[in-house]
Amino acid sequence: MIKIGYAGILQYYPKRSKHWTHGITDLFWTYRPESIDPSFRSPLPLFKAMATLKKEKSIGANDIQFHLWGGIDPHYQTCIEEMNLGDSIFIQGFQSNTDTIDKLKEMDLLFLPLEKSNSPLHRNLFIPSKLFEYIAINKPILGLCEDSEAKEILENSGLGKIIDPENENELVNYLHQLILNPNLLGQFKRNDEVIMQFSAETATQKLANIFNQI
Repeated sequence: MIKIGYAGILQYYPKRSKHWTHGITDLFWTYRPESIDPSFRSPLPLFKAMATLKKEKSIGANDIQFHLWGGIDPHYQTCIEEMNLGDSIFIQGFQSNTDTIDKLKEMDLLFLPLEKSNSPLHRNLFIPSKLFEYIAINKPILGLCEDSEAKEILENSGLGKIIDPENENELVNYLHQLILNPNLLGQFKRNDEVIMQFSAETATQKLANIFNQI
């Protein structure tokens, strides 16, 4: 069985039409609330992929489960019920930090959905702290994201599998491959050299060097 986990906050943002302004500000004002589409930071692509696997491949709770805990919007529980996935997807409330880490370590794959850029001129620059929390746990990470700073870190860490959140077929096929051959998860190799660049120790040393130059 493949167990996928997510811990944190997931609000529900309905899909919206892309919109942007034109002019000199688009060239220099690279990050503002309207520059990203938060609706993609959602578990719905994974829900839909699991529903497809259940319908087309007879894949069920004995093959794959998705566990979410934390501040999960009630809308997603409604979606689970509507998709008839109550035996495969489970939502719990907030856990202690210790319990959260322990539960994430029990998972085979960690889930990381990220916002997409809402402008063709700029990519998403936001890097969530959850990315580094997941890397520290040393588990494979399924990142649903487009070209972004976070994607580069995830790929270079050696722990990330990146899929565009709008590419449902790729997500379905990837999950199906994992179910048929769980050993594929063993192909992820942690890149300690890259990961050390983002450690607290390295960040502290960089900050100390800056102060030493003042």
